Amino acid sequence: MTDVVFIGPSLPIDEVGRLLPDAVVLPPVAHGDLLRLDVVAGDRVLVIDGFFLQHPPVRHREILDLLDSGVTVAGAASMGALRAAELWPFGMRGVGEVFQLYRDGVVTGDDEVAVVHGPAEEGHRTLSEPLVNIRVQLRRAVAAGVLDDAEAALLLDAARELPFRRRSYRALERTAPPELAALVDRFVTWHRQDPWDAKGADARLLLSMAADDAPELYPAHGGDQPIDNLHTRFLDSWRSRFAGQSTGGHWVSDREAAAVLMLLHPEEPAWHRREVLAGLAGVDIADPAAEERAYEVARERGLATVLPSEHDWLTDRERGLDDREAVLRVLVRAFGTTPHRSLALWMVAAPLRTPALLAAARQVAATAASLNETVVPRTTGHRRPGSRLHFRTEVVDACFAALWGCDTDGLEAAAWDRGFVDLMAFRYAAEPLVAYVKAFGAPRLPEVAHPAPEDTLAGSAARVG
Repeated sequence: MTDVVFIGPSLPIDEVGRLLPDAVVLPPVAHGDLLRLDVVAGDRVLVIDGFFLQHPPVRHREILDLLDSGVTVAGAASMGALRAAELWPFGMRGVGEVFQLYRDGVVTGDDEVAVVHGPAEEGHRTLSEPLVNIRVQLRRAVAAGVLDDAEAALLLDAARELPFRRRSYRALERTAPPELAALVDRFVTWHRQDPWDAKGADARLLLSMAADDAPELYPAHGGDQPIDNLHTRFLDSWRSRFAGQSTGGHWVSDREAAAVLMLLHPEEPAWHRREVLAGLAGVDIADPAAEERAYEVARERGLATVLPSEHDWLTDRERGLDDREAVLRVLVRAFGTTPHRSLALWMVAAPLRTPALLAAARQVAATAASLNETVVPRTTGHRRPGSRLHFRTEVVDACFAALWGCDTDGLEAAAWDRGFVDLMAFRYAAEPLVAYVKAFGAPRLPEVAHPAPEDTLAGSAARVG
């Protein structure tokens, strides 16, 4: 069993090693980190700290995905407590006082666990005090007879008025109105004599429970609410963007591997066409009648009535196609294309998603990344959809038009037939591979093991343009 711990300012890393010696310790969790994990059913993921400003926070569906796969996910102290309070009905386990405060609705604001902290090199040293710590300490002060309930409520309101970046016991002293000065002094003086870190205590509790194999830390089961509608296009997109493998010293995401196969495998257009049409027809991709059945379905559903001369999915050169071929091309392009941000491995035709082909694609992507880092000058600024990292648009277009055997006017149609919804999606996926193609030409990717589908006008990118 593997234990993975996401930790930051709530607890020093050396304490994690002392409490749970064999754990894999990672920085605070952010969006995508759970999708990168190499964990299986029976493993445990312990979420304590997480980012929410510097990076997008961990999404609920990422946690549900782990729960659905049989991985135990437990949270405490900070982001872990927050997500556990939201997902405990579905099987995420929560531990500690902070979790209970969120679960019971006593605390509702995300900012109560937020802190300012230093970089990882400094051990994520905390630079502010989380409001939930002050809240718990006020409760302890009431229990100790230092404050009454009304006084504690006044001080909690005063602390809540402070921006989370400035919250601390010292700031509470400095900013308290004159009528609360004596009350604040009494509370802070007691706190310094009997300090308490609620988040740290909860983090230690979770790690100790894991070390003891506490029965409370168990995977989701039939007693929890079922996890429905988990596998959406969003999750597929996230998994394709973040999941992957390390190859040649580079992390190659599933999306990058998919892009290599869609852009560079010579059999992709034919298999892509066959898979889209087989899916529309409800038959197996190997069915030799898949195209004919897809055309029949299109006629039955009224999708075969648009004339080629009137359809935006056809180029000027394709206006003279016979009605059957025109309809099939429109079906493939209308139902089989996606923007780059939705690009995922499932968009690659199933016969191309073999371990050998995926491994070869990852190697191409890793080599391309090395070239981009060491040989090709980098443009300035952040890369955004439609922008270039190394090459101008006309260079990208000319490179792939030559590779695919079409002219640049036919490039968009060729991109459609490989699964890209428009030229922007194609260019964003293709640009990182331009240096590789210029240096080495088309890669020698393994052939598809199955017999190739019957060649058609749409099945050959060279004929589209």
